[in-house]
Amino acid sequence: MQALWEYRRWFLMLTDEQLGAYPELVCGLIQILIIDGELDRAYQLTESLPKDSIYQIKTKMMLPGIDEDERMRVMRLIRERNWGGTGQVLTGGRPSVINGIWDITPYYEDILQEKETIKDSLRLLYPDNWSLIYDIARAEVMYQQNDCYNALVLVVSTIPYLKEQQDMRILFAALALEMFILVLNGQASTSEALITNLQQQIREKNLEAYLPNVAAMTAWAAMYDGDYAKVARWMREAAPDEFGRFCMLDLFRYMVKMRAYIIQGKYLAVTSLAGRLQPLLEKGGRQKDLCELHLIWAMSEHGAGRTEEALEHLGRALELSERYRYDRLIADEAQRIYILLKLYRRRFGKSPYLDSVLVMTEKAAAIHPKYLKSQLPEKPALTETELRILRLVADCKTNAEIAEISEIAVETAKRHCKNIFAKLEVKNRHQAVQRAIELGILEPGVLG
Repeated sequence: MQALWEYRRWFLMLTDEQLGAYPELVCGLIQILIIDGELDRAYQLTESLPKDSIYQIKTKMMLPGIDEDERMRVMRLIRERNWGGTGQVLTGGRPSVINGIWDITPYYEDILQEKETIKDSLRLLYPDNWSLIYDIARAEVMYQQNDCYNALVLVVSTIPYLKEQQDMRILFAALALEMFILVLNGQASTSEALITNLQQQIREKNLEAYLPNVAAMTAWAAMYDGDYAKVARWMREAAPDEFGRFCMLDLFRYMVKMRAYIIQGKYLAVTSLAGRLQPLLEKGGRQKDLCELHLIWAMSEHGAGRTEEALEHLGRALELSERYRYDRLIADEAQRIYILLKLYRRRFGKSPYLDSVLVMTEKAAAIHPKYLKSQLPEKPALTETELRILRLVADCKTNAEIAEISEIAVETAKRHCKNIFAKLEVKNRHQAVQRAIELGILEPGVLG
């Protein structure tokens, strides 16, 4: 999928005539549209393929958010026509099997109870390593339901076999889960060796497209260790740019970046990115990602002093978590969510599920006292002239208008703006105003 994304401009140039003649190209374009978040057009193009052809059926297996009855019908057709075993996309480069290109987390109970339907589907689609995929999926479910020890034992037992098969896509998810479990149980120092090993294997298999997610995993682990210099370096050098071309392959990285924004006190930036992600996740039926998004949003709103909004987002996260059992997803946010959970219980009362998650979260908070601690940067020293020009930028004035109002040359106005951007560590005017609001240089409400 990463390779398709790199060649997206060629696919987007295809004419209707060319797409009509080559259904393989339509399948590629649909994958690009999924990555781009253009789900409506992806659904439309899928329906334009020959009905129940191998092209349409295989494409429907990748579509997020399709009706469950339709998905089961598609699976039956694949089985009847023996169309399995052709390398269906599984993780999409993300560090998870059950939350990769598909979000199959709503089937937690089926996975744990070894339902034959799940196993039959895996046998059909991944005949060479279906049992290993099943074990990793089961370990991911066990971890979410707080069975950390058995989850670790199970995933570690699969890794040697995955190395033998040299399937880096699945091995990546297995090694990531091992690292997550170790980090979240207070052993963040062990993650460096795991990440180094992972990077080496990725390079050996020429899968450099996975490296950005590995870098994000490194920054995420550093948050639990309180190594905020490492987080800041990742933000400067490797974090995804949500103001550029949006890419759903970067979803894991966006989640890590929003946590980094919370550390830096950039709460408006969290709102901006979360607001962009929410409709895409809802349309794609990505329940686990929605739960995580609302948790991050709740922590951000609480940090910004908007308690009611924070409790609203936390309520949505709890609803999803209780329904699908994303227990550790909540507990692993440690102290910030623990404080919010106690506020939520005082406001809305006790419940057995809320009480159980509170116990888990309290333990996580004790293990990770440094996690997501605010590291607010000092306000940059802007001159009086730069402050005046920054206010004009916030009023949406052009360089020519700034020059006229300030009685300076246009080139001088441009130079002042460039200096302001450098001091605020931003790339454009919109970001400069947003950053100035977050740092308290400008009053909220000035951003047009």
